[in-house]
Amino acid sequence: RGRGRARRGRARERARERRIEQIRMGDADATVAEVSSHFGACGLKVATKRTQKKPCACCHKFFADSTALEAHWKLVQHSAHDAVCNACGRHFPSYDTLRQHLVGNLPKASCAEAYKRAGCERCYEIFQDDEATASHACIFRETEDADDDVDDWPCVALDCEFVGVGEAGEKHACARVCVVGSSGEILLHTWVNPGEEVTDYREELTGATPEKLADAPSLERVRAIVVQILLGKAVQTRREHVGVKHLLIGHSVEHDLEVLDIKWKKGMRRDTAQFPLYLRHTHLPFKLRALAEQFLGEKIQEEGEAHDPCVDARISMRLYQAAKRRDHGVAKRWFDITLKDHPVVVPDDATSDPNAGIELLRRTVDHDGAAHTTRFYCWCQDRGARSRAGPPSPPPADRRRDGKSAKPSSDTAATPSSSSSASPGP
Repeated sequence: RGRGRARRGRARERARERRIEQIRMGDADATVAEVSSHFGACGLKVATKRTQKKPCACCHKFFADSTALEAHWKLVQHSAHDAVCNACGRHFPSYDTLRQHLVGNLPKASCAEAYKRAGCERCYEIFQDDEATASHACIFRETEDADDDVDDWPCVALDCEFVGVGEAGEKHACARVCVVGSSGEILLHTWVNPGEEVTDYREELTGATPEKLADAPSLERVRAIVVQILLGKAVQTRREHVGVKHLLIGHSVEHDLEVLDIKWKKGMRRDTAQFPLYLRHTHLPFKLRALAEQFLGEKIQEEGEAHDPCVDARISMRLYQAAKRRDHGVAKRWFDITLKDHPVVVPDDATSDPNAGIELLRRTVDHDGAAHTTRFYCWCQDRGARSRAGPPSPPPADRRRDGKSAKPSSDTAATPSSSSSASPGP
């Protein structure tokens, strides 16, 4: 115990010395008050003067000075695409963090009360009265016009079920494939013969049996049909979408592409497992069944039932269509409220000065309406993509930090792999 106290004392002395050095170098505003030491050695006790903190106008976090605030703003890139609390205007990186703000273990009391009184349980929007709540058209509820608009880029959703191959069944092989269109219509649904010995059928999850796979079409044939659908050259393709490469929707869709041995450009994928607004507060992905129950109110992949790839593909498509219909009205309304009274008169004895944060928000809104300067590619930008010059822009993760386009790597090629170029079977 004595050695522990000595170590802690030496650590305090070193921290005090570093603080004194910062003062001498001009990095802190403080005054030397008196000489004191816990161990009898000479040391300086420093009293720091009070400074006004700088709050962020969007996430309401406090920073020591304007430099730290600007660094934060450049890092998080607040925009209208964030999840925003309608009661206080605070921005959140995902729906899960917004949910915890409203109904979590430690919610904000005023916002939680407003949400409990009149709030949507799926999109977490808060309303003034019951009449506004009743007239609310939630983006996560199915509507008659949920299908793609004529100006939207065509899309299909893909889901596969895997069986185990290899000595212990640790490797994955495709056993079942389903592709659905933008309105949930089935374009392809078939069992697949993987062409190699299956050591683990995983029947409780996939429903696969030796008889079903033995009579199924080969992996090469199914792969060719999927490629033709993605390229807009299949017989199932709508007339207005013939010859147009389709957006690929799915949940962890890179695994499906891997077992099918298909390469599809990352900028043409929309993965519900990686979309920032659908992530956990820990920045890890939810399972598809959790997203389906939380946002769509549907229970899928229940215990004891085999997974249905058609249901999974439709759920992924509905989640994509919901994110694409976001209008960001809550964020825009709070932008107007925040900027209305700028600059704010701040007393000299105030502990914080919000003007620096509001000025950063004003600059962003004046530059692009806070719609394009964002930390992620929001799927609402897919609306009307066909009426623009080209296909939807790739997510920022596919771009270099200096703004120049990076050369596509072998796993982000814009065309399917050579093994996928065969024509579909009859």
